[in-house]
Amino acid sequence: MELIARQPDILRELELLQGVVERKNTVPILSHLLLSISGEGLEVMGTDLEVSVRSRSSVTVKKEGAVCVAAKKLYEIIRLLPEKDVVIKSDSENWVSVVCDRSRFRVMGLPKEDFPTLPTAGKSAKIKIPGPVLKKLIERVIFAVTSDDARFALNGALMILKDRTITLVSTDSHRLCHASETTDLKGPAEEERALVPRKALMELMRLGQGLDGDVYFTRKENNLFFEVGNAVLSSRVLEGTFPNFEKVIPVGNDKIVEFDRKELTTALNRVSLLANERSRAVRLAVKDGSAEFSSKNPEMGEASEAIEVSFQGDPIEIGFNSKYLLDFLAVVATDRIQIDLKDDVTQGVLRPAGDESRNYTYVVMPMRL
Repeated sequence: MELIARQPDILRELELLQGVVERKNTVPILSHLLLSISGEGLEVMGTDLEVSVRSRSSVTVKKEGAVCVAAKKLYEIIRLLPEKDVVIKSDSENWVSVVCDRSRFRVMGLPKEDFPTLPTAGKSAKIKIPGPVLKKLIERVIFAVTSDDARFALNGALMILKDRTITLVSTDSHRLCHASETTDLKGPAEEERALVPRKALMELMRLGQGLDGDVYFTRKENNLFFEVGNAVLSSRVLEGTFPNFEKVIPVGNDKIVEFDRKELTTALNRVSLLANERSRAVRLAVKDGSAEFSSKNPEMGEASEAIEVSFQGDPIEIGFNSKYLLDFLAVVATDRIQIDLKDDVTQGVLRPAGDESRNYTYVVMPMRL
């Protein structure tokens, strides 16, 4: 095989696939990309057997063929080359040469036959999702996906598609994110639910580079497909049953505390400096017109800060993990947010102030202090 492409163009293709390839090298071929040249141009494929990406681009084709090459090493080579034409070719013994200007490299590759067969969507029906909407929803829920590999059903987000509405839900059992948008979603006729792995969501954000256009979603058996521009991401559906999230969201929280988002973020950042490094616990004490956050660490000291809030009612004190609150504040876009409380043992509900539609709801378990 032999191709000619501009350095920025080939670099962009390689960047898209760096996150999906297997880094541990337990199976050598999974740290490689498959470069396939045909009359249609260049197709680059990478996989870790759970999440896969294939990307197509236009190049000058000199000779058709295919070869596997180490993903990281090829990327590092191309990244340091000047912005000129790059010639990539392989021989019958799977050696891959890269030539650009006065630079020449020769890298050992692997046979194309060693690369695993990637799933394809075939002619399955596609659902068009506006990219900016999907991007916003992923940003609003991905931080609450658990990092505990043993809890398979929580290692991703539940995606719910129905006519004109897309919803993502995530939880790590200590907090829950529920984000939805009504949009010009095309289909499906019946509600579609799928557990999308965390890595697939992260790579989808990388592929989209802003997700300015439309994303075409397809499900075929136990595989999910997201078509973004010239790239297609495929992922296995997570196994297991996602919790019944509707029962987790409390409905009787009648103590509504309204904050300025920036003031709340600043206060939490300051007070959490002296919180216990493991629990990151802070105490919230609310009374008419005022909310005080405080933290105490026997080994370091204590801190407190009071801010003005919109609140009238009986005083209440409750403990929260400060990181959980800051994660929400980092992605919510409104200037004011509200926390709905009931007592010191009931989950707190955070959402944009005045959002009666509850398009973005964040539930946090309280902490005993």
